[in-house]
Amino acid sequence: MQRFTLPIFAVFMVSTAHVHAQGLLEAIRTPEKAVPVIQQTLSGTWLLELRRPGQPVTQPPLPNLVTFMPDGTVIGSAADGVQTSAHGLWLRVGDRKFLQTVFSFNFNESRVLTTISKVRINVHLSADGQTLKGTTEVAVFDREGKVLATIPGGTYTGVRLSPEIPGDFYIFQNVQ
Repeated sequence: MQRFTLPIFAVFMVSTAHVHAQGLLEAIRTPEKAVPVIQQTLSGTWLLELRRPGQPVTQPPLPNLVTFMPDGTVIGSAADGVQTSAHGLWLRVGDRKFLQTVFSFNFNESRVLTTISKVRINVHLSADGQTLKGTTEVAVFDREGKVLATIPGGTYTGVRLSPEIPGDFYIFQNVQ
């Protein structure tokens, strides 16, 4: 029985030596079976189109710019000119799924604070990471923090923005 153990052990050692010579990092991957990984993050600047709950289809959506920071904070522009820019937080909660909560102040025509909005948002990122869509729920508070209304049913879509090359880019880059 001992005679057969030694040759089997020797074959195992030779095959293991081949894997070590190739290197674990090279041997462990099977590129032809790999599925491309999409970076699942919202980080970057997005152009959104917002639709408020009950907004008529004939009314155009509100455009909005939003920047998601890698640390989980978010800043958005004012969508309607009555409120301040929105500040908040975002968090990945699943495969291409995110939650956001953003806050903004609302003022009357005399620039007196009237209400505070807290918007809770569900986000779904596309498979290629370049578009998103979501639903919103707005909680409206008075100046003392009392909930005046909770309004579900808003929706939005968005596209990730990226740097673009101007027409004189290559000429400018060659200027000494």
